[in-house]
Amino acid sequence: MDSANKQTAIVAEVTQGTTPATPGFKLLRDIRVSGSPDRPATRSPERRSDRMAANMTSGLYTFPKSIELPWARDAGTDILLSNALCGTWQTNVLKNGSAETFFTLEERYEGGITDPYRRLAGCKVDTTTISFRTGQPGTITFGIQALAETAATTAIVGATYAAPTPGLDPSTPADIVVTDCFSISGAKVVSLDMTIANNMRPQHSWGSNSPFGIGQGLFDVSGRVQLYFSASTDYSTFMNRQAGLDLSLLIGNTNAQKDTLLLPYCDVWNPDVDDPGATGDHMVTLNFMARYDTGEAAAIKITRNTT
Repeated sequence: MDSANKQTAIVAEVTQGTTPATPGFKLLRDIRVSGSPDRPATRSPERRSDRMAANMTSGLYTFPKSIELPWARDAGTDILLSNALCGTWQTNVLKNGSAETFFTLEERYEGGITDPYRRLAGCKVDTTTISFRTGQPGTITFGIQALAETAATTAIVGATYAAPTPGLDPSTPADIVVTDCFSISGAKVVSLDMTIANNMRPQHSWGSNSPFGIGQGLFDVSGRVQLYFSASTDYSTFMNRQAGLDLSLLIGNTNAQKDTLLLPYCDVWNPDVDDPGATGDHMVTLNFMARYDTGEAAAIKITRNTT
């Protein structure tokens, strides 16, 4: 089956593990969806006089997936971001919290007369990786866990599929205004790699190989920023760990459709200056971690539809 025709969609669930009866799916602008459920089976440990296997046992099932998208926020990514931050959108503002929300992931493959469907229910976002590099579209990858998978050959009766809205071009670093990069004056940023982690775990109990729930762990936001080495202080300031610094980015090139990504209270440490050889530019790499900020009552804040 041709991968070019594959369709990926999600819909929010009211009850974890239960897809709405008439789901209003949001189509995703995914690059790829990778990962596969793990349903292990092992040979029975018993020995036999003929040395051959006669029985097997099934292990604990897990349902990991990874959804990679370009940075282009829409209704589908709003659901994923809300799930990743364990928070809810308050008009146009999203902050991290501990609220549990869930969604169903549906993958439709183009099979001609009959299209195969795979559906993962009870999904939660475990990790979110954001990456921006000069000259390339930004990417955001959601690593998810789910409770169960089903397969079908038809769409759910009454299901609708909303196209991504507003459907703007993906953002590149050329569309980013660095409002604040750890108080570095005139910082010329060239790359950002950031991971948001919920440290989740599948929860199993007797009576089923599939998990009954997905537990949350520590919330963590950390990453690395690389910028041109322009002044001694770009390095020397961070030789001792610095605290209480902002990372604020305005992303997008369409007024009223931009996004602000804010880490209001960061620790920054362990700077490194690379050496490209005889021809090239020296770059500084800074490690950071977002901490709880009393003013925002959060570690990360996303504001959509800004100008």
